Amino acid sequence: MALSDTRVRVGVVGTGRWGLNLARNFHGIGCLAGLCDSASEALRTAVRACPSVPGHDNANDLISSGNVDAVAIATPAGTHHDIAASALAAGLHVFVEKPMTTDLAAAKALVADARCSGLQLVTGHLLHYHPAFQSLLSLVRSDRLGALHSIVTSRLIPGPAVPREHVLWEFAPHDVAMILACAGALPSSVRCSGHGPHSDGSSAAQCSIELRFRTGLRTQTTVSWRSDSKVQRFEVHGETGSAVFDDVAPAEAKLKLTPAGQPPCAIRFPEQEPLAAECAAFVEAVETGVAPLSGASEGLRVMTVLDACFRSLNEKRTVLLQTPENG
Repeated sequence: MALSDTRVRVGVVGTGRWGLNLARNFHGIGCLAGLCDSASEALRTAVRACPSVPGHDNANDLISSGNVDAVAIATPAGTHHDIAASALAAGLHVFVEKPMTTDLAAAKALVADARCSGLQLVTGHLLHYHPAFQSLLSLVRSDRLGALHSIVTSRLIPGPAVPREHVLWEFAPHDVAMILACAGALPSSVRCSGHGPHSDGSSAAQCSIELRFRTGLRTQTTVSWRSDSKVQRFEVHGETGSAVFDDVAPAEAKLKLTPAGQPPCAIRFPEQEPLAAECAAFVEAVETGVAPLSGASEGLRVMTVLDACFRSLNEKRTVLLQTPENG
């Protein structure tokens, strides 16, 4: 699709597997204006897929090109802050794949920079845009489940020989983002434990996260690189019912509601590619100035919990959170 003169011009930084997906979606809505990757073969592959779009081998070249209004960052997590900070300093809006950064202080600095400049800073918490989760959240907010007492989530895969990121950075942002959306608040305490260190001892192959909220809600999340099978399951339990979002199940069985004392029933939801909805939401946010579901404030809340997870994991203790909403 040709780029319209009236549309937001987005440059994608990082054209690996996920960066190509972002490029495909931004190209599909007529917004892709640049591609960037320091790996020449990855960049050539992306340019072949989007032949009318200029390629750059350096993020700063794309940022300073004058050809883009925004960047979408799909590089390794440890590089997110520097690229995002450079883009914001150049007056560009930023979409950054999860996690926003790997450091809470750096995340706070990015949010402050974006707010000061009136720019959008959006994190790729993709499942906010999944129609099944949106339908589940509607059940929660319409009180179909009653007061929530527990949420149990699992995000497990048979992992690669060499993991791309720490298992917490790779998987936990999704579940933390969904839990916070259901809870409507930050937790009062965070407890994280890890098991099965990799051969270099740098991280755990599996982590368990327990969040406790002032309302009495407790949540348990398991993320793992070393499962025998793929599991992506999000269970919400309340006083009058439960709902389960199973992203591995067929479409007709992905979301089920079980009212108290009744058998489970499938809940229908609109068919839409979550990434397409997420990319469109970012463009709309840039155009309107209204933050999307995963805007700067939401991203900072998720980073606050992830930071507490790492502190708990490293210090082997429960971390208490003192926030304005928790007192």
